[in-house]
Amino acid sequence: MVGYNEVIGGGDLSLLKDMILEENQRNLLMQQEYETKIKKLPKGKMIVKKIGNHEYHYLKYRDGKKIVTDYIGRDKKKIEEVMNLVNKRKHFEQMLLELKEEIKLINRVTGGNK
Repeated sequence: MVGYNEVIGGGDLSLLKDMILEENQRNLLMQQEYETKIKKLPKGKMIVKKIGNHEYHYLKYRDGKKIVTDYIGRDKKKIEEVMNLVNKRKHFEQMLLELKEEIKLINRVTGGNK
């Protein structure tokens, strides 16, 4: 096992720095992938309006300053598909946020400013 002083004082420091820079590159590539995927998925959230005994499903989202409400329909398969896509987008947005936080940490460690 390598001791703390040996890592900091020896050639292992450059190995550590290389690993961190490699992780930085991987992180940036993953961010690009998530951003591309997010753009292809619907944004907003599902809204259900109940009128009488019927439920009507809508996708509600912002388009600039305007709030848009798109009717999804009553087909259960289509409702589930849109809901899954919206949830997938939210998951990707959360992953992207975590990657950006990781980049901040990498930059603090390496002294970078990205």
